[in-house]
Amino acid sequence: MLPVNICQSRRALGAVLALSLAVAACSRPQPDAMMGGPQAVPVQVQELQPGTFEESSDFVGALEAEQRIDLKPEVDGRVTQVLVSSGSAVNQGQPVVQLSPEQTQSEVAAAQAAAQAAGFGREAARAQVDAAEAQFARAQADVELAAVEFSRTERLVGAGALSRQDLDNARNQLNVAQAAQRQASDNVRAAQAQLQQALSTFNQSQAQVNVSQADLGFKQVVAPVTGRLGDVSLRVGDFVQAGDTLATITQNSELFLRIQVPTTRASQLRTGIPVELLSPDTGEPLATGSVSFISPEVDGAGQSILVKARFPNDAGNLRDGQFVRARLIWSTTATLLVPTVAVTRIAGQSFVFVAVDEAQEDGQTMRVASQRPVQLGQIQGGNYQVIDGLTAGDEVIVTNILQLQDGRPIAPETQTSATP
Repeated sequence: MLPVNICQSRRALGAVLALSLAVAACSRPQPDAMMGGPQAVPVQVQELQPGTFEESSDFVGALEAEQRIDLKPEVDGRVTQVLVSSGSAVNQGQPVVQLSPEQTQSEVAAAQAAAQAAGFGREAARAQVDAAEAQFARAQADVELAAVEFSRTERLVGAGALSRQDLDNARNQLNVAQAAQRQASDNVRAAQAQLQQALSTFNQSQAQVNVSQADLGFKQVVAPVTGRLGDVSLRVGDFVQAGDTLATITQNSELFLRIQVPTTRASQLRTGIPVELLSPDTGEPLATGSVSFISPEVDGAGQSILVKARFPNDAGNLRDGQFVRARLIWSTTATLLVPTVAVTRIAGQSFVFVAVDEAQEDGQTMRVASQRPVQLGQIQGGNYQVIDGLTAGDEVIVTNILQLQDGRPIAPETQTSATP
């Protein structure tokens, strides 16, 4: 029995020894801990490249269309047809609404009948003038003949060939012919006056025909300009009066924005300055235009100058009355821009961490964070303008800034996140 107990004791001692070795192995320090160095901080870097810094001012306002026309009928009528739907693009002269033409057609027919009667009267008056002028010509010929006869009789009476009675008869015939000539002249003038009256009547009746025909044309309401039609709420059967607004037509190929610029910027104002439109909700750029008008006057109450900026709208993504934010760009300067998330401030001084390679004692290199003081300018979007302290090509650290110190090892964030 003694050998069996000894074997069991040996097996128990071996198990205890194996357990002790396993515990010692688990509690052994890791290489990094044994070396005493800090672990690498996972970071993302951004290489600085030359960019541009814009000196700009932001304004807000509503866009205005180039032209906005109210579509109005020129005569009363009942709607028989709406030819164009709301929101459609229309061309100048394109029919939009048709009104009932029955009454106007009867007016045109009556005016045409009156004009035809006036035309007959005009032709009759012309015939009377022709007859009166012919009668006057005959009377004038009779006067000339009577005058010749009187002269011949007067010579013969003076020679004693004819008596005084013959001379009196010749004089009487001359007087009768002259009286007839005067009557014929009066008839010509009277006929000409009647002709003028007939011509005036004809012209008036013809003008009434033109007016009636124009009214008939006005029964079709057409677009006065090219643009986009607004909401048309008319229905067939609606009665409209002259001057009622049926819809609006907006020319939005170009839009304008009124900007009140402070007088402190007056020396920088000039036409052609670029202006960017930004969405007031997302800040996304909508369009780029330029200053097209600068008021010669100053608003005394606000000490500002009215400026108009023009924006092309070929894509049609801008709307009349749309509220927007405008950025007026005064100047553009080539410079470096550093992200605002990379900047820290200590005692009023700005610093950034730059990723650099640092030589080690074993001849290898280690990626570390190098803290650098920088001088910064104004903010543009999410970047600072760099005045001094950085150069193009520097790799600026933009994440985990609060975990960094000067000389702290770093590692690419994507590789670190993939390590178990």
